[in-house]
Amino acid sequence: MNGREEERMAKSLNVLESIWGRELVLGDEEGADTDSRFHLLRELDINGRHYALLRKSEGMDSDAYLFRVTPEGDSHRIVHVEDEYEWEEVADAIDEMLYFGE
Repeated sequence: MNGREEERMAKSLNVLESIWGRELVLGDEEGADTDSRFHLLRELDINGRHYALLRKSEGMDSDAYLFRVTPEGDSHRIVHVEDEYEWEEVADAIDEMLYFGE
């Protein structure tokens, strides 16, 4: 293993996929009666944190959305990454992962 491989901070995961498959339904955190359907693009461990890259299943929206995944009881909590520094750190790790073909 060369020094560059040791520096990589992102690893692929499949925790959500193994539980729910590639199609996820997320409820609104604020209690609204609207659920959103997402397609799971990729799961990553970045510096010990679990993230999911999702795309909305309905409509013409081709944007990917970044979520942090945390264990909560027997399930997982999936929330938008809103902190700009954290978002940039994850985006850099994803770019690196794509560059090295993982």
